[in-house]
Amino acid sequence: MRNYIAILAMLLFTLAVHAGQTSSALKVGDKIALQKTLKTMDGHTIDFGASKPKIIVLEFFDTYCASCIESMPKLKALQKEMGDKIEIYMTTWQDHKTIEQFYKTNKYLKEKNGILSTIVSDSILHQLFPHKSVPHSVWIMSGEVKAITHADYVKKQYLSELLASAKISVPIKDDFKELESVVENNDFHTGTNNLLGYVELSKYNEQLEQKASVNLDKDAQGRAVAYFNNMDVFGAYLSLWAKIKKPTYLLLPQRIVWNVKDSSNYTYSDSNQQTYQEWIRTHGISYKRVQKPEMDEGSWAKLMLADLDAMLGLEVTWKMKTMPCLVLKRVGENKATAPRGESKLLKVESTSSLTFTIDYSGGYPPTVDEVQEKIAFEVPKYKNLEELNHGLENYGVRFVKELREIEVLEFKERGL
Repeated sequence: MRNYIAILAMLLFTLAVHAGQTSSALKVGDKIALQKTLKTMDGHTIDFGASKPKIIVLEFFDTYCASCIESMPKLKALQKEMGDKIEIYMTTWQDHKTIEQFYKTNKYLKEKNGILSTIVSDSILHQLFPHKSVPHSVWIMSGEVKAITHADYVKKQYLSELLASAKISVPIKDDFKELESVVENNDFHTGTNNLLGYVELSKYNEQLEQKASVNLDKDAQGRAVAYFNNMDVFGAYLSLWAKIKKPTYLLLPQRIVWNVKDSSNYTYSDSNQQTYQEWIRTHGISYKRVQKPEMDEGSWAKLMLADLDAMLGLEVTWKMKTMPCLVLKRVGENKATAPRGESKLLKVESTSSLTFTIDYSGGYPPTVDEVQEKIAFEVPKYKNLEELNHGLENYGVRFVKELREIEVLEFKERGL
């Protein structure tokens, strides 16, 4: 029941934001003047118009947003590093009791010491800075809105720039911006119907909504249009291949072979010095194909992959490669007893689900299932391969490190 109430509250709040965004919403450059004093859940009063130059960051979030929670320890470290030059406030529509309980019970935030000063039961700031998605970051200095951004941009480089010059140039996050229609935006429009079709590959476009895979539509002439917007090259290929070849395993980094000069041109890595939002604006691509014949998604995907290969100078193919793997083998009889009902167990219904789960956990070589049986596993928590195999003893199976020939996806630049 509580979940239904929470969802209803979110929906009502969203409707309120939509209704009020045109009248009360603030933009970059506007002054913020509140009739009511705002306090955090621990009683701290927020002074948006402080005379001493400092940046106040409102980080809108809720407890349903995993990336919001994941970013909190980094924001806490940033707050500590920059001291009284900045103040970061997590801001949510959820009430004091909900957030207090969440902070008390969230193991990740407690371990990482990532809890920040928080504004709860907010309605005022949401109306001033309406948004459809969180995280959503608002930067205020000397009572003026300096930036409204994706959370990726809240880092020392940009905060220091704003403190030094009192201005900042970063992309604005506007969830209500009217985006271009891929179908209506015809760069080849000539005012005639002579054009039967074309293929267009372009750089990241701020005016387009990010969309992966095969998106289908029709233009004014009734021609079929297939497109994707603002994707990284790796993600574009992966989403297209999924329309042709149904994944049967997790595509771990070990299953990707890069025969390219610099793989960071094609896929984002956490080790990259840029944030994802910075990186995608440099390396993202948008694609559109217009033609008269209509096709099924699989046929479209094959055409789109061929177009990408030709225009990007790539050869992206599935191959077999021999490499170290974790091979699940039958080594004895299944002597497992009835389910124990304990809560801290790895519970899966088959050997294929088990190998997928191990792949997903990370830290291990690719798995190969050579048992292929439907078994209801209940395995105690483990920290390493030895403990995992100990938990599998009663089932008569074991993971063994051996060489196997497995399928990999190769990205190869022509000429290399």
